Amino acid sequence: MAACDHAACGAFFFSQDEESRMNQAQQAYIEHAVVDDAAATALPVIIVGAGPVGVHALKELRQSDPSLEVLIYGDEDYQPYNRVQLSGLLAGQFKVSDLSLASELWSESSANTRFLRTRITAIDPVNKTVTDWSGDQRRFSKLILATGSRPFIPAVAGVDLVGVYTFRDMADAEKLAARRVQSTHTVVLGAGLLGIEAARAMQRHNTRVTLVDHNPHPMFRQLDAKAGAMLAEELEARDIALLLGSGLRMLLGTRAVEGIVLRDGSCIACDTVVLATGIRPNRSLAQDAGLAFGRGITVNRRMQTSAEDVYAVGECCECDGEVFGIVAPGFEQASIAVRNIISKEAPTAYRSPQLATSLKVAGLSVFSMGGADHPASVRSFTWQRQGKYRRLTLIAGRIVSINAIGDWPELAALRDLSKKGKWIAPWRLWQFQSSGDLLPAGAANDVESWPAEAIVCNCNSVSAGQIRGAICAGSGTLATLTACTQAGSGCGSCQPLLQELLHDSSPRQKVAGTVPLNIAGFIALVLAVSGLAAYLPYPDTVQLPWRWDELWRNTLLKQISGFTVLGLCAVSLLLSLRKRIPKLQFGQFTHWRSAHVVLTTLALAALAVHTGFRLGDHLNMLLMITFLALVVAGCLLAFSIAWEHKLNPRQARTIRSAGLWSHLLFSWPLPALLGMHILKTYYF
Repeated sequence: MAACDHAACGAFFFSQDEESRMNQAQQAYIEHAVVDDAAATALPVIIVGAGPVGVHALKELRQSDPSLEVLIYGDEDYQPYNRVQLSGLLAGQFKVSDLSLASELWSESSANTRFLRTRITAIDPVNKTVTDWSGDQRRFSKLILATGSRPFIPAVAGVDLVGVYTFRDMADAEKLAARRVQSTHTVVLGAGLLGIEAARAMQRHNTRVTLVDHNPHPMFRQLDAKAGAMLAEELEARDIALLLGSGLRMLLGTRAVEGIVLRDGSCIACDTVVLATGIRPNRSLAQDAGLAFGRGITVNRRMQTSAEDVYAVGECCECDGEVFGIVAPGFEQASIAVRNIISKEAPTAYRSPQLATSLKVAGLSVFSMGGADHPASVRSFTWQRQGKYRRLTLIAGRIVSINAIGDWPELAALRDLSKKGKWIAPWRLWQFQSSGDLLPAGAANDVESWPAEAIVCNCNSVSAGQIRGAICAGSGTLATLTACTQAGSGCGSCQPLLQELLHDSSPRQKVAGTVPLNIAGFIALVLAVSGLAAYLPYPDTVQLPWRWDELWRNTLLKQISGFTVLGLCAVSLLLSLRKRIPKLQFGQFTHWRSAHVVLTTLALAALAVHTGFRLGDHLNMLLMITFLALVVAGCLLAFSIAWEHKLNPRQARTIRSAGLWSHLLFSWPLPALLGMHILKTYYF
C-alpha cells in the first residue's frame, strides 16, 4: 500500500482534532490512574488484548470487585474499538465514535484500571510475569489472554502483490477505504459472513464487486441449500456477482494484482483482492510460554490454560476441540473466566453455546442457529412465502437448528425454546407449516414477558435480563442502553425490541417517504369511503353546457376510463411485487412504495370517472366492493407505516399486520373478478 493511500484513508477515518482529543483523554487518564506496583497491596489482574472480549472481561472484573487493580494491554495504534462493526464503518453506516470502546476503559469506576498501548512479547507463567516489547516486566496475580485471531492467508502464488488485502482490523479498514475509491473491480475471496460484509462495504463508490467461494452457496456452514440460494439471489440483485463452486488457484500480476485464476482454470481480471478466507487463533504467546495448544490456546471449561493462573478467552482459545470465530461466545467465556478468578465458591463451567449468526444484506434479514448439517434422524419443517424462508430442524421434538431469510419476530423466543430443550407439540409444527409462525399469536411480540436468559441481541449475545438490569441502572434511552450493553450495535434488527423494553422512551425515527404515504393515503381513503357511502348523481336538467354523466354513459369514454383503471392497477401491482422479483429490485424501495400508493389513488379517481361510484349489481357490485375494501386496507397499512414511530411498538406491529394481511386478502380475488367483468362486457 502506497504511503499516500494510507494518509488519505487516515483522514477518512480520523480527523486530527478527533485523534488529538482522544490521545489527550487517554494521557490524562493514565496520569491520573498510574500506581506504583511496589506500593500496591496486591498484584494486578492483567488482560492481554483490548478488543471487545478483552474489554468485556474488564467490565466483568470491575462489576465483581471495583477495588481490584487491572492492567489491560492493547497493541494497535488506535483507541480500543468494536471490530464487529468494522464492515459498517467501511460501508458508511457508522462513524468512528460509534465503534469506540474508550468509555469502557475510562470511567468513574476505573480508578484502579490502567490501559497500556504496547505489545506483550513474552509470558512467564511460573514467575507470573509479562514482558512488553520495550523489555518492561510486570507481575500478575491472574492473567487473561484475549489475543483474538489473525486472517488466514492461503498459500498460493501472488498473495504478496500490491492490491491484495485482508479485512480484520482498523488498519485493514483504513487501507480498504482508500483503495475502494481507486478500485474498478474488487474480488472478495470467501462468501462467509465476513466476506459478504466486505463485499457490501466495497460497493460504496459503485465499485464492481465479485464474491468467490468454493462452496455451492454463500454462508455454507450456517445456511441450508434453500436459504443459501435465496441469499445468493439477494446478493446478485444487489449487483454483487457470485462465482461459487470453484476456489482460488493463484493471483496474477508482476507488482500489483491484475487478476485471479480459479481451480477450474477460469480467469477474472481485477485490480483489488480481499481475502476473507477464515481466521487463525493468535496462540504464539501461549505457545512460546510452554502452554498447551491445539488450533488455539487449550483451555478447560473454567477457561483455564495448562497454567493454573492463566486464562484464555475469545477467538484465541480452544475449548473441547472448538474454536469460535464470532464474538458472542467470547463474551460468555470472559464472564466465566472472571467468575472463576473472583469467586471463592465452586468453579463455573463453560458449555458450548448455541451459535447464532444474524446479519442484514441490503435490508434483508438472515439468521442461522445450529448450522445446516445434521444426522439423518432429524426432522425438518419449512415455510416459504413472498421472499421469506423459515426452516426448523428438530430431534426428538426439540429445536436444534433454525434458518431464516426475512424478518421473523419469533426468533428470540425460538432460540430460548431451543436453549431450554423445550418439546414442540405436533399441532404447533402444523401451524408453522401453514402460517410460518410456531408460537401462539402475540407470544413472540411480548418481549416484556421473556425470561431473563432469553437472548434479545443475537449479534452480541445480550439477554433480556442484562437489558432490564441496564434499564434499572439508569439506561433510559436506546443510545445509552446500547452503550451500556452493546445490544443493537450490530445489525440493528433487535432495536424495536429494545425500544419496547424501554417502554418507547427513546424516540423512533420515522420511515422514509411518509409524506406521499400520508397525502395519497388520505385522498384514497376519502375516495374509497365516498364510493362505499355515496355516488355521483345524474344531472337533474338537460340545460347544461356539459353533462358529466357522459363520462360513464358514453361507450368510448367508458372504455377509455376502464382501461385506464386496468393499466394503473396492473402497474401498481408490479410495483408491489418489487420485494418478490429479483429483476425488479433496483432503486430505493421507499420510492417504489410511494409510486404504488400514488398510482392506486389515481386508479381510484379513474374508477370514479368510470362508474360514478355506483356499486352496480351482482358481479359489478362484488368487484366494486372488493376493490374499495382493498384500497381501505391499503390506506390502513400506509398510515401504520407512516405513523409507526409515534405508536407503541406492539400497537404498530398489530395495526401493520392487520393492514398487510387484509390488503393481501382482498387482492387475491381482484384479478379474477376483473377478468370476468371484461369478458362479460365484451361477450354480451
